[in-house]
Amino acid sequence: MTKKVFISYRREDTAAAAGRVFDRLSHLLSKSNVFFDVSAIGGGEDFAQRIATEIGKSDAVLVFIGDKWLDPASPGGGPRICEPDDYVRAELRAALARPLLVVPVLVGSARMPKPDRLPEDIRAITAKNALPLRHESFDDDTGNIVAAVLGLSAAERAWEDKASLGAKLAFGLGGAIAGAALVLLLALLHFWIMGRPLSASIGAPLTTLLIAASAVSGLWLGWRYKARKQAFS
Repeated sequence: MTKKVFISYRREDTAAAAGRVFDRLSHLLSKSNVFFDVSAIGGGEDFAQRIATEIGKSDAVLVFIGDKWLDPASPGGGPRICEPDDYVRAELRAALARPLLVVPVLVGSARMPKPDRLPEDIRAITAKNALPLRHESFDDDTGNIVAAVLGLSAAERAWEDKASLGAKLAFGLGGAIAGAALVLLLALLHFWIMGRPLSASIGAPLTTLLIAASAVSGLWLGWRYKARKQAFS
């Protein structure tokens, strides 16, 4: 059965990290099965009602907690999470009241809040097993989060290898096609200028070798680009 996941986060605190995990989950589960309020709530909708409805349909809730999760709404005030109308508190209250998998995600250097700093109706979050999400190990940490949501062990995460292999093949094939196309374009340009095929100038064997070499070079460049793209993502 397809899993449905609800992402809870505070915009001023963990929006970027939650957004990146949302992207990863969306590739595996589809966007319709991952609720992320920035993209999922339309203008004019009743926010509280939509939140309650979506959590009621979810199998798991990811609660992103960062260093600013307990910050006050205004200078000198108490933690925002203690305010009756705080939306994060409302999300947690709704999630903890249901038999759902609730996973706290500690972003960066954040730690789980002490129970006495939270309102009683959401204090149970501190008893949940939290998972870290750090910049320096983002891919591995995200893999652990996704595995927890899907109920997979480390040995069962075949989706990681499949996704990597598929992307590598796609980038390599794209590079090979681009390389071969470049040589063909040069051959057409040669024919337009010289009035004879490239093979007539350099010979058929050398022309074939040039096309093959350009395709192999394009394949290698495609893989290199994929590796650099993954390293900086």
